[in-house]
Amino acid sequence: MRNELSSAILIVDSREPWPHPWAAYLPDGLTLARGTLETGDIALAALPDAAVIERKTIRDLLACIGRERERFERELKRSRYVGRFLVIVEGTLCELLDAPSGIHNNAIIGTLAAWQRRYAPFCFAGNISTAARIGEAFLCGQVREIQRAAKLLKAA
Repeated sequence: MRNELSSAILIVDSREPWPHPWAAYLPDGLTLARGTLETGDIALAALPDAAVIERKTIRDLLACIGRERERFERELKRSRYVGRFLVIVEGTLCELLDAPSGIHNNAIIGTLAAWQRRYAPFCFAGNISTAARIGEAFLCGQVREIQRAAKLLKAA
């Protein structure tokens, strides 16, 4: 099944940087294409609502916890309408808590806990290369799950 997915196309939202920072870390044959996503930053072109990734840097996430909170919470609320949604952070929780932000660490942790209870998991990948690898595994894994479910239905 891995070979079937090696030529997949990932849609990268037009508001993301281009060329995309993950491009250098994704497997050969996995193509990135610009497009418009209603929710999130990256999705499979063939199944844009099956699994969606919201990509954050430490700086982005701090802004979302602070001055851009209302906008980001609207994004998280929209994520309820996709099959699977994952926020991948290109850094560690320690880096987030150590970054200068003017936001108390208790507020950061409380906000992350609340968002994960209400909306979606957050994955602190540690760095950009691991974030890209987790993102690819998350998106392509959703396709594999759909393929398995289809086989089970067909066999029944």
